[in-house]
Amino acid sequence: MLFRQRAPARRTRAHPHESSWANYLEPWRTIEIASAVVPTVILSPHPDDAVLSLWHLLDGDGEVVVLNVFGGSPAGHHGDAWWDRLTGAADSVARVAERHAEDRAALAMAGREAVNLDFLDGQYRDAELPLEPVVDRIAQAAPEGLLLAPGALDRHRDHLIVRAAALALGARGREVGLYADVPHATVYGWPAWVSGEPPDPLLDPSVHWDAALAGTGISLRDLPADVHALTPEALDRKLAAVRAYRTQLPALEAQFGALGPEVLGREATWRLTP
Repeated sequence: MLFRQRAPARRTRAHPHESSWANYLEPWRTIEIASAVVPTVILSPHPDDAVLSLWHLLDGDGEVVVLNVFGGSPAGHHGDAWWDRLTGAADSVARVAERHAEDRAALAMAGREAVNLDFLDGQYRDAELPLEPVVDRIAQAAPEGLLLAPGALDRHRDHLIVRAAALALGARGREVGLYADVPHATVYGWPAWVSGEPPDPLLDPSVHWDAALAGTGISLRDLPADVHALTPEALDRKLAAVRAYRTQLPALEAQFGALGPEVLGREATWRLTP
């Protein structure tokens, strides 16, 4: 497969608290095959999803490619642009350009950059988006390597499409995994088996996850979870990157609650293919 665009070379940075779990992360980072580096490909529905959900990969030393699937400019769109209006934007084309600039600034803090595919965010569409063009475009744009797709654990329509596209590519033989798409995944908090905290007898967030995955044949309870607790230093870097999304944060926090360490300090992935 042609590698159309590659993330920039990473500067090596020492992480003082990383040594004890660096080997644990290695399978998710790079695989050396005949001197070629096979990247991890993050399928980010929108600018911000990769940073919110997978900072441990972006901030690590492995090769990572970020594909913002719904990264198209909405000139002449026919949707209601409800999220733009909610977040104070009168011009959706300008807002998308602004969001891309925010994403560049956030990813640059980890020495990364994104490839923006040209599909339109759901708020700019007035009809159902066919899945096959999304599958084909991701297949064309994504280099060989593990595809990490959002779990769509709150059933956001764009996240559902990206998840379905990744599962279709998995059926074609691609390596595929899911990630907890924060803050959608944490609308009821982290399940105890992710957080390591004692379970609340009156609240089981994983039930919400089960409902979101209904019909896929996937049960996250039955898969080994790679849970990553960010070090204090890594969390500080992530919080700084998240603050770059200044046009989005007020509405996200109004909808999902404060995006503090209790939410952003953990990240989780699940490999679906061996």
